[in-house]
Amino acid sequence: MVRSRHKSSRFSGAVGFANRDGVCWRAPSSPPKLALLSLRAAQSDSMGMRNLVPRELRWLFPKVKRQLSWHVSSFLCLTVASFLGLLAPLSVRWLIDSILPAHNSRLLALAVGFIFVSYEGKAILNGLGGYLTFRATQDTALDLRISLLRHLDSLSTEYFERTPLGQMLYPFEAPIDEVSFFGSDLLPSLLRAAVAAGVTLSAMTLLSPVLTVAVIPLVPPFLVLRHRFRRRIGKEADSVQAARSRFSSFLGEHVSALEQIQLLGQTAAQETHAHQLLADTVRSQDALSRTAARFSALSNLVISTGIAVILGGGSALVFGNRLTIGTLVAFYSLLVQLFEPLGAAMEMYSRAQRTFAGIRHLQSVLEACPAVREHPRARPLAGGLPLDVAFRKVSFGYNGCGPALRVPHLEIRQGERVAIVGANGAGKSTLGKLLARLYDVDSGEILVAGRDVRTVTLDSLRTSVGYLPAQPILFHRTLAGNLCMGEVGYSACDLLRALERVGLTKYLNRGPGSLEECIEPSGSNLSNGERQRVAIARALLRRPRILVLDETTSSLDFTSEEAILAVIHRELPGSTLIFVTHRLRSVSPMERILVMHKGEIVGDGRPSDLRARNPYFARLLACRADSG
Repeated sequence: MVRSRHKSSRFSGAVGFANRDGVCWRAPSSPPKLALLSLRAAQSDSMGMRNLVPRELRWLFPKVKRQLSWHVSSFLCLTVASFLGLLAPLSVRWLIDSILPAHNSRLLALAVGFIFVSYEGKAILNGLGGYLTFRATQDTALDLRISLLRHLDSLSTEYFERTPLGQMLYPFEAPIDEVSFFGSDLLPSLLRAAVAAGVTLSAMTLLSPVLTVAVIPLVPPFLVLRHRFRRRIGKEADSVQAARSRFSSFLGEHVSALEQIQLLGQTAAQETHAHQLLADTVRSQDALSRTAARFSALSNLVISTGIAVILGGGSALVFGNRLTIGTLVAFYSLLVQLFEPLGAAMEMYSRAQRTFAGIRHLQSVLEACPAVREHPRARPLAGGLPLDVAFRKVSFGYNGCGPALRVPHLEIRQGERVAIVGANGAGKSTLGKLLARLYDVDSGEILVAGRDVRTVTLDSLRTSVGYLPAQPILFHRTLAGNLCMGEVGYSACDLLRALERVGLTKYLNRGPGSLEECIEPSGSNLSNGERQRVAIARALLRRPRILVLDETTSSLDFTSEEAILAVIHRELPGSTLIFVTHRLRSVSPMERILVMHKGEIVGDGRPSDLRARNPYFARLLACRADSG
């Protein structure tokens, strides 16, 4: 869940705050769970006429509006195909009652031609309608996947920390595939069934109103069955989606940590756990299939009873000369034509419930709200102003578990070189992440150039404030692609110069072609130190005005680290450097040190002053000496 926020004197947290103009802004509430969406779906069943269209389809409709012309064209094809389907039984009636008794060969050829046109035209139009819907659905699936990706891009660090990788990836697969099936196969089938039922009932009424009236009592049992099974099938379809999502989460974690699992000798235990998760998926699918089978059997019992009654009653009318044999044959053909799509609709209905479960899963992801939101009136940072940093009465805690950081007052001037030291868990990294606005404060404010960071556009803030973690992320693309990351304007000379500055000489020795060498997934063909060097080279190219190195040189030896820091001093002379480190030996070139202890700044000054006067810093020095 999104952290609860507390008000401050000028701003409250990320969920809502008032700016200096008194304008309030509140972010949407925390993301609903899939179970909550299912509950809402059940509650909405009692909401009047809107219930005629399931809420999942009401959600999906705006997503398909761009492809509406394709769907309308498909519907017209299916409608004409349904009318063509009437030609065959009506031609058979004409053939039996009029043409065959008269031995009229010319009309016989015409009737046979009508029957041929009926079957062939229906097949062609149904195929064309299905193709048009398929094209529209593929475009919808593409739009949905891009929307999901764009929404994930907007979410905050909190979401990615608490959500397994597999769970984030799962909506891109099965749920959207279900929507695609719904549009490309299921929806055309449902449309064919609906249009065919309406057209066929009209023709049956013209042929024999008496027999048509006998069909009407079949409708209430069908509706009762539908109502009885709807919620159960929907609930079991949600269980299938949840089981698949759990296994997808496990699989993403398992694959990403497979090497460590092998080293720990836990492959057998992981396989057992995977078997349990897959067995849960099979059991949930089995329960859904059994319920769907019972639904289909009971529904077809109603249909079979209706066919038997109609044939018996129709035959009695023929015996009494109140109905011709041709009319009975045509009526029976229309009845089969009516009940065949209705029988298939039973199967399609259970499949539609799985599609709706997929839609509800997509909704649960798309309704997740970022904890860090951009203010509607946010503005970029001014280019000419010094980016002085100020913390004012800042308090912050992860997931509402008490404050992990308390900074009543802190100022860092543009161009300062500041080191932050302290024991593990002291809050060093948290301070840097708050400055880069990976999180928002619970109370207080962080100012950059005199402006609260929550009123600065995120693009502008993150262009000005570069944050490099201890384990920088590299991508499965070329070295040049990793250095540029979409930025244009860098020449090969710029890239090679950046590599030279950070000491990646193994690439320099291979010439300009080395920039096209591929970095393997997660930078697996580089050492930890080389990955950190590439990340620092990337930062030097982007030239941020504030650079936060959060243990980013931890995999380098002291000499290499010292050289890298000297390069940063030289290449970014006017930028502020905030250097988070455990290595006290590395802080000697820094003009200022912040000592942190249990989320608070307990020392602030020059290294020489802190050595003499600060007990916390002295304790850290003593621990380093003991470990050395």
